[in-house]
Amino acid sequence: MRTESKDSSKMAWIAVFFITTVNTLSFADRQLPSIMIPELKADLLLNDTQIGFLFGTVFAIFFGLASLVFGILADKGNKKRILFWTILLWGILTGLCGFAQQFWDLIIFRIGVGVGEAALGPIALAILAGFFTKEKLPIALGIFGSGPFLGSALAAWGGAAVITNISIAKPFLGPLSHLANWRLTFIVFALLSLMLALLIRFLPMPKEEIKINKDNTPVLPFIKKAWKFFTLLFVGVTMTGIIGYSVLAWGVEMLVRVHDLPKSYAGQNFGLFNIIFGIGGSLGFGILASSYMSKGIKNANLLIAPITLFFCWLSLLLFSLSNSSTLAQIGLIGLIFFMSAGPGLYASAVQNASPVNLRARTASFYYISANVVGFALGPFALGFLNDNFFNYDEGIRYSLLTLGIIAYPIAGLCFWYAAKLILPLINEAESK
Repeated sequence: MRTESKDSSKMAWIAVFFITTVNTLSFADRQLPSIMIPELKADLLLNDTQIGFLFGTVFAIFFGLASLVFGILADKGNKKRILFWTILLWGILTGLCGFAQQFWDLIIFRIGVGVGEAALGPIALAILAGFFTKEKLPIALGIFGSGPFLGSALAAWGGAAVITNISIAKPFLGPLSHLANWRLTFIVFALLSLMLALLIRFLPMPKEEIKINKDNTPVLPFIKKAWKFFTLLFVGVTMTGIIGYSVLAWGVEMLVRVHDLPKSYAGQNFGLFNIIFGIGGSLGFGILASSYMSKGIKNANLLIAPITLFFCWLSLLLFSLSNSSTLAQIGLIGLIFFMSAGPGLYASAVQNASPVNLRARTASFYYISANVVGFALGPFALGFLNDNFFNYDEGIRYSLLTLGIIAYPIAGLCFWYAAKLILPLINEAESK
């Protein structure tokens, strides 16, 4: 389909903000364990390695497997109906996390949350690519890509506020009043997801949806043809995901352990940084990439990516090594700002390189690279390093630094070479 026939109307922008809201809440539910680490360790007798495994690894493995299934279903089925049932699923399982009595209870419930949330990415990318031209897609996906940062802010700031203040409401909670504050926090966020599921029927859909659903073109021949590009892109996304999810999972805890900041204050600042600089970076770099692409630089999104990673690396040094809480938070701001560029840049590259009838399936491969290894390995690896190599409060900074020194240079090289390989794929996708 040629880009001139794309629909960038008012309904398209409604779809962007609707899907971004869903993305925000999905990440908030995903991030909740990050603001209750001491409570989980005390009540369920967990260590940092188990927290990292629970937060990232087990969630991401099943998230990745389910992404493949939902990628196939989304290219052939009713995207709205799939979203309704999956949001319902992850909302219920988030609430059940509040009733967990042991480590394995949480494992099972987190698997359910991961399976439910796996549908959103492939469906969202396919819908937005159906609405927007390749030049405008980085802006749309930049807005959508702010979801992880907004969700992290909602979990860190809102979750910390709920944990701290939910006791005020306990006299009115009846049979739930005996539950610990961290348990009630899971239930509060679950209710938000369940309400959102009821609103999904108002999500606009692109006009080409019916046509796409009738297409049964297999995805493997295309992947075999473009395997070098996808391999480089997915390795780069995986490397950035390892650091990004580590920061989102352990950022508040690092401010608490290293700089003795109160959890409510650290959570508030972490939330504000994600709201302001997460949105700013995601939208700003999306606009920048779109501007260059409209001038004919079709691979601008991947050319910009290595530059953002260089500044991520500098920010990581400041965040990890500074003994001043102020300078450390400035480093954290830089990390969030430049990390937030990634989702819009990488996801738009995947969609621009893919034929219209394969977008949900190639998007599922993208989300596997970002989540199965990035989300699975990052928080777990940092927790493992904390327990086995840097086993003291301030050691968490060196665990994060160790991961970043390795991952960021690899990612930068991958994106640089992928930028060259994407051009013939874009030209071929445009000609169909």
